[in-house]
Amino acid sequence: MVELLERTFTEYRDRLETKAVVLDHGAIEASMEPLQRELGQGLWLVVCDAHTWAAAGERTAAALDGAGQNWKRWDALVAPGGTEPVCDEETVAACRDAIRAEGAAAALAIGSGTLNDIAKFGAYKAGVYAGCIATAPSMNGYTSGIAAVLSDGVKTTQPCTPTRVVVADVEVLAQAPARMIQSGIGDLASKPVSNADWIVANRLTGSTHSTEAAKVIDASWKLLDGVAPGLAARDRDAVEHLSASLILSGFAMTVAGNSAPASGGEHLISHYLDMVAVAEGSKHDLHGVQVGVSTITAAFFYQKLLALDPQQIEPDGRAAALTSWAEHEALIRQRFGKLAPAVLDHARAGYPKPETLRARLRSLKDQWPQITTDLRATLRSPDVIEAELASAGGPVRYCDLGISRERARCAIVHSRDIRSRYTILDLVWELGYLDDWAAEAVERYYG
Repeated sequence: MVELLERTFTEYRDRLETKAVVLDHGAIEASMEPLQRELGQGLWLVVCDAHTWAAAGERTAAALDGAGQNWKRWDALVAPGGTEPVCDEETVAACRDAIRAEGAAAALAIGSGTLNDIAKFGAYKAGVYAGCIATAPSMNGYTSGIAAVLSDGVKTTQPCTPTRVVVADVEVLAQAPARMIQSGIGDLASKPVSNADWIVANRLTGSTHSTEAAKVIDASWKLLDGVAPGLAARDRDAVEHLSASLILSGFAMTVAGNSAPASGGEHLISHYLDMVAVAEGSKHDLHGVQVGVSTITAAFFYQKLLALDPQQIEPDGRAAALTSWAEHEALIRQRFGKLAPAVLDHARAGYPKPETLRARLRSLKDQWPQITTDLRATLRSPDVIEAELASAGGPVRYCDLGISRERARCAIVHSRDIRSRYTILDLVWELGYLDDWAAEAVERYYG
């Protein structure tokens, strides 16, 4: 296992629900002892689909049989030629019910983002532990205490017990589809701007900020030095460091108690693209590559924010111009259509009153030197982020995601309403620049 990951894992072991990480060449065969120790005796329900079974299923099955472990594959997701699994409330409930019906002692996912979330959230609902045989270095949710669940058409993050044991075989991960490797680096590219959002929210709304979680995120970031160019060539060392960084990023969310260290406004743009595509029955790209492209936009917004003269900020004028909640609700219903009822609760919780907006912008002006100093210490320019993603072979333009120019604009402008958490999208909207800056971002970064 990568030394920095092992050292950080050891330091925070008592704080983490994940009790074992096996990241190595031949990790599947080496993982049976920690899996059996942590998941307990009895039948394990194996959660996979046709693709992940082909990637790691046979080796996992042989290792389980060799260890004398009783297991059963959940065939609901396996059928070849079927639709791609979706982590929604119905699928999670089906997984939970299958665990209970089989009397399973644990769930074992073979897969990455969606399958890991289905298994760990289904296991959590059934009151048992989950393990995971990772098949792609595509996201940071392997070790996080949340699952991304589609609820009434809205992408939500739901708290759950983190995966108990994560098994990451470097040979399997290096053979993942290129887009999934690009997704992993795209997800991690967001950390400077998501950390900036975390700082801004803490300073302007009083939300919590964890120095310990920030320390773990910093460790995660250090593992990415020089990694991106090697990913396009499937360099094993680069893939191993990317995987270790993703695992640490998940730990940071667990230490913080929420996803704020690793998820800001850039993730909301990606979630919007996901949920709108699902609602209309169309395809969307992988979450991480969408995050990577959206991160460039978020960094661009921060670049423009830092260039502002704070004397341009007008708290009284912005508070007076604030539309009523009733008017904003009507706008949400127009923008989101059949998704609006599910969006409204989130939007209502984050919608400011005039006095709240006035006080927040006054606080921004008062704290401008301190806030901007902190932001400059964590942020990277959109050009630097773009260059890193490009060196890994990943997309850097919205057109590369297969969406229209108008869909890109709507994602940037509308996504702030799908969560109540405060991000750069909220701040730019409160300053009155969101529509104009979004139009400029689309002009620059659509392609």
